[in-house]
Amino acid sequence: MNTSKAISRFEGRIVHLTHTDLDAVCSDAIMRRKHGEILTIYSSVQQFQGHIDQLLVSCRRPLALYLSDLGGHPGAVETLARLKTKGWRVEWRDHHVWDEQTVRHAQGVVDYLRVDPQFCACEIVFQDILPDDPIAHEIAAVGRDRDFWINKDPRSEMLATVVHDDPWRKRVAEDLSTGIFLDQDIEREYEKQTKTKDASIERAIQRSRAMNHIAVTIGNRYASDIAASLRRKYGTKIEIVLRTNGVFSIRSTDPISNRIAERFGGGGHPHAAGGNLHFSMADRFLFRLRTFRHKKVQELLRAALAYEEAYTLHDYHAAASD
Repeated sequence: MNTSKAISRFEGRIVHLTHTDLDAVCSDAIMRRKHGEILTIYSSVQQFQGHIDQLLVSCRRPLALYLSDLGGHPGAVETLARLKTKGWRVEWRDHHVWDEQTVRHAQGVVDYLRVDPQFCACEIVFQDILPDDPIAHEIAAVGRDRDFWINKDPRSEMLATVVHDDPWRKRVAEDLSTGIFLDQDIEREYEKQTKTKDASIERAIQRSRAMNHIAVTIGNRYASDIAASLRRKYGTKIEIVLRTNGVFSIRSTDPISNRIAERFGGGGHPHAAGGNLHFSMADRFLFRLRTFRHKKVQELLRAALAYEEAYTLHDYHAAASD
């Protein structure tokens, strides 16, 4: 989305900045059910501060900015402080792990902040703005089923697959907001995307390697599904899915994913997180040649192994100083 163009055409009063997965879409659906028409900006973790910067520059009138399913970032808090000086209202709801300093900083800037890792983001939105609405409750339950990898509700698998494509996110959010969870169009799109997803998982498995309880592969989409497939194949404790630009997703049986990701400018949940190796153009070229032997990839693998071993010994400090 071109945020500058979208905000210039928007005549409403609420902007919702959120992530790109089903949890984010469910959060958006509950927002829409409560507030009606809103401007939703779906963003990767790496890009959401840039969207806030564009709002600051492009919007000529104060609006309300609601953030969900995006973790605390000091740079983003600074930009939000500048939005506040222009009369914006800012509310932030998230369920990732934040460091205490960022929490305190954000509390001093935004109008409302809730960070609660025991719930997924859409559950927090539901609890805060529509706690007595049965449809909103069901939306939140579907989001939790997928985001916490419970996978007992088949609708969550279908919807999570469909919203991998950006054009479907708004469509699904609008449907959910009216109580429509599945229809023929969504089911057809799910069948179509399942073929793509299965092929992506198969390619990722073929390119994978496993060492020291860690599996690593390359894949640009479906990170959770790929990681789950790697764990089934290798019986690993940590799974890393790398993109060719250096961004990575990490999953772990022990609650250390966010700690590993934080070493590389990222964050997330104890069992699922993401970071960035910040590949230069030269790094990208070398990655094509050396793949998992690339220096930065090796640094990531060593950090993952150190945290896994340290967790076994209950000594995070050893990993942090490695």
